[in-house]
Amino acid sequence: MYTQHFQLSELPFSIAPNPRYLFLSPQHREALAHLLYGIGVGGGFVVLTGEVGMGKTTLCRALIDQLPDDVDIALVFNPRLNSRELLASICDELSIPYSGPKASLKSLIDGLNRHLLETHAKGRRVLVLIDEAQNLRFDVLEQVRLLTNLETNQHKLLQIILVGQPELNEILDRPNLRQLAQRITARYHLEPLNLGATREYIRHRLKVADARNEIFTPAGMREIYRRSGGIPRLVNLIGDRALLGSYTLGKTEVDRGIVRRAAIELHGSGVGAKPFISQRIQRIGLVALLFLGGLGWLVFKQGIRGLDIPLSLSEVGLTQLVDSSAALNPTTSGSSGAIVRPPLPPDLAESKDEALKHLFELWGVAHPETTQCGKAGRGDLRCQNFRGSWDSLVRLNVIAVLELEADEVAERFVCLERVAGEQVWIRTSRGSRPMSMDQIKGLWSGRAILAYRPLSTDKRALRPGVSDPVIREIRQQLGVSAPVSDPTRFDDNLRSRVQDFQRQLGLRPDGLIGTLTLIGIEGHGQRSDIPRLVPLSDSEGHDVHHP
Repeated sequence: MYTQHFQLSELPFSIAPNPRYLFLSPQHREALAHLLYGIGVGGGFVVLTGEVGMGKTTLCRALIDQLPDDVDIALVFNPRLNSRELLASICDELSIPYSGPKASLKSLIDGLNRHLLETHAKGRRVLVLIDEAQNLRFDVLEQVRLLTNLETNQHKLLQIILVGQPELNEILDRPNLRQLAQRITARYHLEPLNLGATREYIRHRLKVADARNEIFTPAGMREIYRRSGGIPRLVNLIGDRALLGSYTLGKTEVDRGIVRRAAIELHGSGVGAKPFISQRIQRIGLVALLFLGGLGWLVFKQGIRGLDIPLSLSEVGLTQLVDSSAALNPTTSGSSGAIVRPPLPPDLAESKDEALKHLFELWGVAHPETTQCGKAGRGDLRCQNFRGSWDSLVRLNVIAVLELEADEVAERFVCLERVAGEQVWIRTSRGSRPMSMDQIKGLWSGRAILAYRPLSTDKRALRPGVSDPVIREIRQQLGVSAPVSDPTRFDDNLRSRVQDFQRQLGLRPDGLIGTLTLIGIEGHGQRSDIPRLVPLSDSEGHDVHHP
């Protein structure tokens, strides 16, 4: 409907999996590299997780396109199967013959094993990819694990990729699946796109659709990011609806107000929100119907009165009808219905680089030459993007750079230095200044940047069962006694304490020491060189490092 209006060759935000619209963000490229690495290692499991709409299936298509020529792949898209049905599906994909529905589990495994040995003898490998793997039952997962026991003296004969939603990680971390978890050679979790990647995603899709101009305003793209949370499928849905809304309003660009109202119509956010786009389309149809009815009436009148009265739009007051159509929805004339936010003090918000410099200075990096984490100075700080609630941020208890959601085009940030009661302190180029907590919460977008000093160069989460020198320091920070036999081992006692600690912070209690858990440990541990939002000596409720 709107392609000609915007001079597009096709719909740019269709959710159909068109390979021409494939967009690999830096994060998607990193995930693809992890998957290819895991496949290159050979044998065992590779796990890819992410929220609904994050592009996992698209990434798997890209993975299949990049597989070496010596790899055969079996795709399983319906995991709601029992063990026999799953094995039969794998055999079907690999063209392995079996005796139909009556085939026993043993005969299917024997047939698969023979095929794998023959394939291995030809110098080829076999890969099984299971989508929506969070729906696999425990007994089926156990059968999948047993398939990786098919091996020669030197090589595993089968490798399995599990793709699923975040709860797949929770399932794999259960104690009764620890044998499977220990065979995972690569694991990656897709996070939502950040603001910059969302902008590039929108521009990429418009470019593929032969857009000649920048159709979305900068504020419009920021609003898509805010409303979608950086999830590509939601970006598509909101983008398509916003283009339709702009077309029905007769505009050649999509601004923030149109995106906001399109998102409201799609997701029903807001009490009593009226779907302006569908109503506008209805009004256009109503006006067209009135026009045709009026034209018919004029023709009827001419037929009676003869041709001495000229055909005139004013004959039926069509101009008034068209003008009055705007009154059918008062929100289209006058107020755009934009969200009213607290006023932003002009000397408060700064650029991202300025806010990050304040963050580094509070970490003890004097006069940082760069605002790139990992290059800020001798401390080798790393950055972690955060997205969540205000309470979740404060529970971590480390200083942060907050992204603001102000009514302006430019991105604005502040460095949050301290929280005390109902007040916060913001670090600016003029020093610290207090603000009310309600004011900063009203301006905050829900996104932040945290800094931390990693305990090791390994970016992977520490898992129960591993031995690592950093475990000794983590035990000290959490106040957990160490076993005499091996104080560097991540034992069940430490796992239980980590899970309790994660619950206190509002994190997923998976027992793994990932980045956010590590940041929380820094925020509540015994080290004195961590810049905290609430000094441990100032607050009873934040001293949680003792079990």
